[in-house]
Amino acid sequence: MIAKDKITIAYRCPACGTVPTSAVGLLSLSGDLFKLKCPCGGSFMTLERKSSERFSLSVPCISCSSSHTYYLSDSVLFGDSLVLSCSTCGLDLCFIGTEENVAKAVYESNEEIKRILGDHAITSLKSGENEGLTDPQILDIITYVISELKEEGNINCGCPKGEGDYECNIYNDFVTLRCKKCHKTATIPTDSTIAAFDFLEADEITLC
Repeated sequence: MIAKDKITIAYRCPACGTVPTSAVGLLSLSGDLFKLKCPCGGSFMTLERKSSERFSLSVPCISCSSSHTYYLSDSVLFGDSLVLSCSTCGLDLCFIGTEENVAKAVYESNEEIKRILGDHAITSLKSGENEGLTDPQILDIITYVISELKEEGNINCGCPKGEGDYECNIYNDFVTLRCKKCHKTATIPTDSTIAAFDFLEADEITLC
């Protein structure tokens, strides 16, 4: 049973970080493709009816290089609150429900991003800045991830596994990781929040 005939849909644009929002009615989805495009022109999401009881959503991801597709029934889509996330990084991508619930979910998502990457994260996303991620909290997270990968033996260089001797140098818009034994190096870009998310999801680092 359909909970209502109108919902609010929003998604986080991976190009600028803003959250485009639109009201959508059930009747308007009788057969047409609904497209919600970010004002920056850098991305869009689509909502399409696939059958009498099912919709598909294609939502761009701020972490992955492609969009994610979700299949939802009428009753789920037109419920009070639904948040769709990236299965890889866990970041909230799409917000659906009543106008009030969507606004609340977007706020909570912004707070989570700030908790992970610092207050600089949302500001950078919204302004499209590409300045270095010099926020101390962000740099702490980056060095922590490198330390964890080292402990797990997931840094690969020219030395036998687990025998490398690594040093990390942090610059304004990138981090270098160098083995002092074999002199192989990896450069990790940190010139955008998206690059930071990519790095935080790394399972291993290979030095060349």
